[in-house]
Amino acid sequence: MSGTGDQRAYWTQLAQQAVGGELRMEPELGEALRAAAKVYAEGLVDAKADTGRLANLSGWGSLPSAVALRKKFEQKGVGGGDDPNDNAAQRIQDHIDIAWLQHDTFAAAIGKIELVDEQRAAQLRAAGTGI
Repeated sequence: MSGTGDQRAYWTQLAQQAVGGELRMEPELGEALRAAAKVYAEGLVDAKADTGRLANLSGWGSLPSAVALRKKFEQKGVGGGDDPNDNAAQRIQDHIDIAWLQHDTFAAAIGKIELVDEQRAAQLRAAGTGI
């Protein structure tokens, strides 16, 4: 597995197996893995917030090559180039999504899928208030 798409497909398949009862684990192990996935996801959220500092870089000088390099690095940080998904902020978001998928997969594997649905709905409501 090389990219985040492969990881997303892998964890989606495991989540489906967990919901279907094919993937089970001991509750203590599942809770420990859920907690680790949550800590990881929250750390990535902080890292993504830090990418905002890459939008306006300074100290590159005024030579045309320096201006071009600065622009390229800014685009790699937060987007705006030819591929809007080819930047640090989007890559980190991809990993955040996978970490939450892992969290939810472990919840399903220990039979806590209803709680996960309620938590995810609360997070979506909270995220919507900032829009």
